[in-house]
Amino acid sequence: MYIFRYMLILYSEKIIYFKYLTMQKIKRFLLPAAIVVSMVLLINIFIQISSQWRTLIFILGGVVGTLPLIKEITHSFKLKKIDLGIPVLATIVILFYVKEFWIACVFMLVIILGNIFKEYILWKVEQSVKEISRSLPDSAFLKTDEIREIKIKDIRKDDTLIVKAGGSIPVDGILLSDEAMLDESVITGESRLITKKKGDHLVAGSINQNNSLEMQVVNTSESSTLAQIHKLVEEAQSHSTQLSRFTTKFAFINSAVALIGTILIYVSTRNLLQALAFWIALVPVVFAIIVPVATTIGISKLAKNGIMVKTGEALENLTRIDSIVFDKTGTLTMGAPEINKIIILDKTFSETSLLELSASVEKYSEHPLSRAFIQKATTLNISFSPVDHIEIIKGKGLQGICKGKRVLIGSLHLIQEEGFMIPFEVQNTIKESESERSTAIFVIVDESLAGVIFLADQLRDHIKETMAALKNMQMKLTMLTGDNKIIAEKVAHDVGITRFYAETLPQDKIKYIQEFKSNGEKVIMIGDGINDAPALSESNVGIAMGLRGTDITLNSAKVVLLNDNIEVLPYTLLMSKKVLHIIRLDLYLATVIHVTAACLSVAGIITILGSAVIHQVSSVLVLLNTLRLFTIRKP
Repeated sequence: MYIFRYMLILYSEKIIYFKYLTMQKIKRFLLPAAIVVSMVLLINIFIQISSQWRTLIFILGGVVGTLPLIKEITHSFKLKKIDLGIPVLATIVILFYVKEFWIACVFMLVIILGNIFKEYILWKVEQSVKEISRSLPDSAFLKTDEIREIKIKDIRKDDTLIVKAGGSIPVDGILLSDEAMLDESVITGESRLITKKKGDHLVAGSINQNNSLEMQVVNTSESSTLAQIHKLVEEAQSHSTQLSRFTTKFAFINSAVALIGTILIYVSTRNLLQALAFWIALVPVVFAIIVPVATTIGISKLAKNGIMVKTGEALENLTRIDSIVFDKTGTLTMGAPEINKIIILDKTFSETSLLELSASVEKYSEHPLSRAFIQKATTLNISFSPVDHIEIIKGKGLQGICKGKRVLIGSLHLIQEEGFMIPFEVQNTIKESESERSTAIFVIVDESLAGVIFLADQLRDHIKETMAALKNMQMKLTMLTGDNKIIAEKVAHDVGITRFYAETLPQDKIKYIQEFKSNGEKVIMIGDGINDAPALSESNVGIAMGLRGTDITLNSAKVVLLNDNIEVLPYTLLMSKKVLHIIRLDLYLATVIHVTAACLSVAGIITILGSAVIHQVSSVLVLLNTLRLFTIRKP
């Protein structure tokens, strides 16, 4: 029985379709074979020839008609697999052996035509994957002492490149020019222009819509965002999932039943053709491609809309989600807070000197709030001083030695742990600011509470509508934030989230995720900061914000929103559910048709040709049904 387990083209291994089956195979092998076999049948219908010549022509048709099958089987053997084309080839050989030449050639023609259609569909899927990287140019302009054109494969990290107006960004990089206008639709699926400032990240494949720009390379062509997307979509074929394992097991059982049934029919009736008709009706050829084709289409469609799903398993897990947990800063908000007020408590400091110390220390932090300090200092032309003994206090703040002074920056809890009291009038200012979604950051210099810096962060565009759409999908929405209860309650109310938890540390987020899961919830965690990485790993599906996410966050996530657009979340869930629905419908459709054909063959209502035709019709219907995934549009 183990032979039938190996006869299945396992989804858990590299299957051959997307690497080997191309339009070239149709042109070079299948189409010529179909033409030759058709001519053989037409000659035997319309031309009177001797039986000897007739036999030779049939044999010629048989040799040419089986060449594509033999080539594919040989290729599978090289991959240490036994291909499902073997029973089809064996059937043709048996038919020739018993001199049923006409039936054998008609059977071959039906199989070849079905394979032409099947491989055309697979070629279409392959093309959809290749489209992801077609926007990359073949060459780029390198700036050294002179500007010269080089191949994209010769680009190295830290090179300076020139991208002309209308040209594509060849690799990921950092903008060196003051400003640029880019079309990132190849990555995000949105055709609107994006304004980039000096120091902003540029994504490979984006189109420069303004004057020529200079950029510094951060990723080579092999490791760029676009290349990673292409690689992930291709690898989606080879990752085993629960559904693919079920399909493999089902196909194995189906093959075993087909073999036992074929043997019993032949033993009881001695009718070889009827036994072969039963075998052809049940052989699960199409089952091998249902899951990888549907999954690849789904992941490539999502990738074209700025949603990078790393594995087929992640796509499958998205279909089970009923609870979504959001980090606040950089997820529900823009993640680009700005300093809008500074209160000096120690009069030995000015706003400039306090900002110099705090910005110098914050420069070493990965937290989204640190960008506000750096941006404010840069805008005011405040220089950054060297800092020693940097210590990150997770979920609370950080400290370091700057200009010989101990600088501690953090939340109210951290300040209270240090034993400092907040003046009453400052407390009122803090409450007023927090009611307007501003965050208070305290700065201690040596043993003095030097001041309070307020930062405001705007909510993301259309965030209320997105939350409403998720609620309509029966999702439980939760917000976890390190901010205090006043800010948390204000943000939660404004976006439409009723369940929220304030003043949470990274370990608290993990505990909440574990608690939700223990209550039977299937949880998505969405975040962008380094503190979110453990919670992303703990959730059923972790989703990272691609533009602002740190490396550890992106590595912990199973899904990445490349343009930080939360609006695509409902579409992501919808597409995953559509893929699962299509796969289930494909399995049901193929099973019903195969079983019906098998019953008809046992009853003697159809012959081996009838079984072959019905089997190929089944493959055509399954693939056409799968192609419906291409028609699903983002709302």
